[in-house]
Amino acid sequence: MIAETGHFALILLMTLAFCQAILFSPLGIFFRRGSLRLNSAANLQTTGGTASLGTREQPGFPHNFLSTLLHPGAIRITANTALPPMQGWPLPVLICLLALGAQASQIYSFVTSDFTLAIVAEYSHSSTPVIYRIAAAISPDCGATLLWVTLTSVATILFLIQDAIFKKAENPQAIISIMGLVVALLAASVLIDGTPFARLAAPPLDGQGFDPQSQDILDLFYSPVLYAGLSGLSVIFAATIAALPRAALHRAWAEMLRPWTILSWTLLGAAMAISAYRAYSQQSWGNWWYWDASENAVLLPWLLATAFLHCLAVLEKTEALKPWTALLALSAFGAGWFGTFLSRSDLLGPLPAALRSSGDNAVLLIGFCVLFAGAYYLFARVAGQLRENADFTLVSRESAMFINSVMLSIAAAIVMIGTVYPLFLRWLGGTIITVGPPFFVQALMPVTLAMLLLMGLSPTLRWRVDGAASVGRRMKLALILSIIVTLFAWMRHINAPSLPLLGIGLAAWVVTAALGDLWEKLWRHRDHGESKYRNIQLLGPRYLGMSLAHIGMALLIAGGSASSIWEDQSVLSARTGQSIEIGPYNLQYEGVSLLPGENFATRKAKFIVYRNAQPVTELYPEVRYYPIRGVETKESAIWHGRDGDLHISIGDRAEDSGRIVDVRFLPMMPWVWAGMMLILLGGIINVLTRMILLFKKNGVSAP
Repeated sequence: MIAETGHFALILLMTLAFCQAILFSPLGIFFRRGSLRLNSAANLQTTGGTASLGTREQPGFPHNFLSTLLHPGAIRITANTALPPMQGWPLPVLICLLALGAQASQIYSFVTSDFTLAIVAEYSHSSTPVIYRIAAAISPDCGATLLWVTLTSVATILFLIQDAIFKKAENPQAIISIMGLVVALLAASVLIDGTPFARLAAPPLDGQGFDPQSQDILDLFYSPVLYAGLSGLSVIFAATIAALPRAALHRAWAEMLRPWTILSWTLLGAAMAISAYRAYSQQSWGNWWYWDASENAVLLPWLLATAFLHCLAVLEKTEALKPWTALLALSAFGAGWFGTFLSRSDLLGPLPAALRSSGDNAVLLIGFCVLFAGAYYLFARVAGQLRENADFTLVSRESAMFINSVMLSIAAAIVMIGTVYPLFLRWLGGTIITVGPPFFVQALMPVTLAMLLLMGLSPTLRWRVDGAASVGRRMKLALILSIIVTLFAWMRHINAPSLPLLGIGLAAWVVTAALGDLWEKLWRHRDHGESKYRNIQLLGPRYLGMSLAHIGMALLIAGGSASSIWEDQSVLSARTGQSIEIGPYNLQYEGVSLLPGENFATRKAKFIVYRNAQPVTELYPEVRYYPIRGVETKESAIWHGRDGDLHISIGDRAEDSGRIVDVRFLPMMPWVWAGMMLILLGGIINVLTRMILLFKKNGVSAP
């Protein structure tokens, strides 16, 4: 009965979401306004009042209706068509409650192991720990899309709260309408593509078990973080569509979208970090990014959201780059939606079993085509009306941020081409191939190096106009230090490839430029009479967040480049008591123990790690066997040292009766994780401090 209740809630949710999309659309408001006018006119006649409903005389019904249908770009929602503030709340709130109810009923079915439901029987088992049953509820396609529906409906409520407090949204009724359409299309995809509440005619006694590759604590957070980021992008998409008919992409619009942009960008970055660390610790190959469709599905919207974030800052400061900013706003959500479809389809190469589709996700694809065909059509109609205030020179911060956003878009295009190229090759009847790291690394490296160059330069440039000579004077120290670092790395490994060395040098360029600019603003800026540290407050959360994100990206690039050059690997057949030397460490292999787990059996090896003859730590890599699925997984053991990661994984027995051991030392690998943490920290600081300042009504101007 719980499942049927959830199913009914989902159907009702979809119906109400379509109603929301229609009632708050220009057509819906057109009819509602007509109704309001008639009611009010009747009241006025009754009371004999003389008040007027509007300030503009409206054309007759046939003219307005046909004009609205035939000329969407001409739609105008004037101030006198606005509805009372609370009138927009009941329907989104009801939809959100229904989504939460449907989500709760699905999770309840998994927790109680209701194997009469097909999805529970396929993805869970009575021996699965409860916490992973909850993860199983949001792992299948339809479960993940239901989570996306829930979070998007929550995002609609958060937008309504934001609009009620700050009243900066342009055409909030249209935003609610578009959010309703997004929720309705996603709910339709859940109901038609996946049927999460379908019961089996002959249910099994037990389920097939949860995917062992996904049985990881970090995986619990991956889907909620990813779909929360995509839900934030849907608000940006809706606000852009709502502002386009009136070409109202101005400073207030940018200010309203800034918290959503930073929040979405941070959440998508967190999803990428989780995916990278899971690959690093689970796959046992010592790599952290494999360029498969599921990883690229997160990377694409993150790249475009990063480009949008930069252009939004320019628009907020100088009201320039409006068409380009609007295009990025639409494309970021479009890339997230399309990437989600690609990662769930079986059109591309090998994917994790949990991500394989039980259906073809046709409704998800149709929804994408309908929504974004309309969005890009509207953009094409009104892009020429977006007036520019492009009063800036080539040497200015606006130019640097615009070029950087173009570079990010090119990087996204390369990732998209590499992801869908095997699909086109299959359609043309060619060989089925998989595009892997060699293509992506070779194609993206030049773009990435150019972005790093601009990343170091942009924060030091002045708005609107700057001089090349003055920029050279400000950047000479960063240039000298980055050259010294590059030469040092080159002399240490003279036969190393040139691109990683350039990556290290440009990472040094970004860090020294960011720290130099911070030093300039803190200690050479004019004294405000209180303290030098008062300048830190005056810089604002945006500058601090940006500096942390840039330094984090530089650390990530430097760590990734250094680990690729200086990686040390040893694969051998080890016997109990054998010593293994790698990097600065000496490992002693203590053998393997066979142990039971919650729903698996494990072969757990023990290694004692020594450095300078002193014990440092003990590591326990495992090989787990999940009998329900009949699948083995390798769980690496990792030691994050001060100068690099020690990565150990074990395999089967070798022919000489020893144990196959794969040991890697990856110098500067902790820089990769530290860089990711700094990027996320920059986003979190920016969001939290801006929220606090906004609620205190103490806004901070852009640097």
